Amino acid sequence: MQALSTGPRRRDLLLAAAGAATFGGAAAQPAYPAKPIRLVLPHSPGSSVDNLARKLAPLLAARLGQPVVIDNQAGSGGVIGVQQIIRSNADGYTVGHVSSNYAILPHLYKLNYDPRNDIVPVTVLTTGPYILVTHARLAVRNAQELIAMARTRAAGSAMSYGTPGVGTSFHLAAELMKSIGGIDLLHVPYRGVNTLTTDLVSGVVDCGFLSPSSGLPLIRTGKLRALAVSSGSRSPLLPDTPTLAESGLPGYQLDGWQAIIVERGTPAAVIERLSQEINHVLRQPEVLKALEEDGQQIVGGSPQAAAQWFQRDLDKVAALARSAGIKPD
Repeated sequence: MQALSTGPRRRDLLLAAAGAATFGGAAAQPAYPAKPIRLVLPHSPGSSVDNLARKLAPLLAARLGQPVVIDNQAGSGGVIGVQQIIRSNADGYTVGHVSSNYAILPHLYKLNYDPRNDIVPVTVLTTGPYILVTHARLAVRNAQELIAMARTRAAGSAMSYGTPGVGTSFHLAAELMKSIGGIDLLHVPYRGVNTLTTDLVSGVVDCGFLSPSSGLPLIRTGKLRALAVSSGSRSPLLPDTPTLAESGLPGYQLDGWQAIIVERGTPAAVIERLSQEINHVLRQPEVLKALEEDGQQIVGGSPQAAAQWFQRDLDKVAALARSAGIKPD
């Protein structure tokens, strides 16, 4: 009888040993993160995304126990940076910090990636308005006067508006204003926000949209004039500045946002860990103070909530792009 039981017993022992080896191998895998994390920004240094990333990165690194290295990959309105994110190893060591122009890119460029299915949103960080500004020497005091001036310009001498680049959310904000207001404006795209603000202040371009972090310091010193905000309600930081909807552009509402994304296929446990730590960092006093000063509101929340946010905004921007006649080149 012992001879008959040797085979099954031996087989059971081998299976048990294999199981132990498998378990031991899984247990031996290093916990995430085991090396530095690359935080890709499809934006230039000095942008509102860059400013927030540089506040969050050291706090997030302390929580994760690994350096978080910022990598600015600006270009083509953000397409270059997004491509860097979705061509990573889907292991959580390349993470993207994007803004609301992510939802605009499909309507300005023929993309070689799927903006809905090639990424996974981790957390929406913040939301806030854009500010329509002009240089202090232009003889307009509000958005109505700017629109009226634009309408008086003869063909071939249109007023100009500057943006940090083609495909940015600031580009869509101005195109939407043109569409609803029935005016003609010449688009002057820049490579980043720093040269744009310099030319706005000097009057090289007539007007443009800026984020609160870029615009407020220049507005407070009188170098730029705030005409309106893009959001559905007035900003607490500019309570006397009306919305564009209040300024004769009914239905105008466009809010900016920032979010963290990873490539599709990143392990769920890694996404959950990133979300938890980012939500913790967002609520630190120094971050709250900085966001309040920049006119930004915290969103936060789960990856599931972030995914719903992305789908809603992609749908909303698609409708706005159609109404404004914006088509990919």
